[in-house]
Amino acid sequence: MSVRIAALALAIPLLLQPQGPAFRSGVDVVRVDVSVMRGRAPVTGLAAGNFRVTDNGVVQDVDLTLDPALSVMLVLDTSGSVAGDELTQLIDAGQQLVRALHADDHAGLITFSQQVTVNVPPTSDLPSVSRALGGLRGVGATSVNDAIHVAMNLAPADASRPVIIVFTDGADNLSWMRPDGLVDEVKKTGVVIHVIELSSDAPQRPRPTSPALLEQGYLDGAPLMQALTVQAGGRIWSAQSSRDLRRLFTEALDEMRARYLLTYTPNGIAREGWHTLKVTLQNARGDVTARPGYFVTPKAP
Repeated sequence: MSVRIAALALAIPLLLQPQGPAFRSGVDVVRVDVSVMRGRAPVTGLAAGNFRVTDNGVVQDVDLTLDPALSVMLVLDTSGSVAGDELTQLIDAGQQLVRALHADDHAGLITFSQQVTVNVPPTSDLPSVSRALGGLRGVGATSVNDAIHVAMNLAPADASRPVIIVFTDGADNLSWMRPDGLVDEVKKTGVVIHVIELSSDAPQRPRPTSPALLEQGYLDGAPLMQALTVQAGGRIWSAQSSRDLRRLFTEALDEMRARYLLTYTPNGIAREGWHTLKVTLQNARGDVTARPGYFVTPKAP
């Protein structure tokens, strides 16, 4: 049974309590999910020695972890603008992604319009996610910020690699979750966030003038989705047509499969507070994408 949560209801934080930051005081091992691309193609076959990681400017000794299972949370726009062929294409793209998951992967589904709906919490029952996708309907406004907040609080705390794949075709016009609070929350989790945006004129899309859209969709003058993906080590995938969704969902999943999970025990640095990460390649070529840092909460008194 899906869980329906009104987008403006302040009960969201009470109903879905955060599981806590991914990095706690006294953290023993830091995990860094790294994408290496050359153009649109992932770079494969790299070893731990091909990566140089600095934590607050100090070089760390890193290991390359075997590819663990994925935990994919689909966060999909089902507002009124998505109804019709666009929704049909979205359902098809989501079901194809679920079919491509491995037996040990997990998946879940959250939809958002004027309310946030947890259609399927994270589960190993992948067919249940496909069935829920088939029943989607498009109606109402857009509360993408609240939906991402809920998705982060449902991220598993196990050894899987959590990824949130967000689809939206419009700006937020309803959420209570403020952009600065959402970005701060991203900094305190280890979840990769990919955003698939649909707009027929995405490269030339004008900045909105509505105060509500500016307040919810921008942070310091930059699009909020851009800020979120940078902090989460993910990407924005731009679709010019709903018929691009199937390909982009596939590319986003392939990119996650090809990523490198680096781990290390912090050495030579203070444990608490914000840690600035920098990941570069050595003896290899490619464009590196990784989260720019992580936050370790102070110890309780």
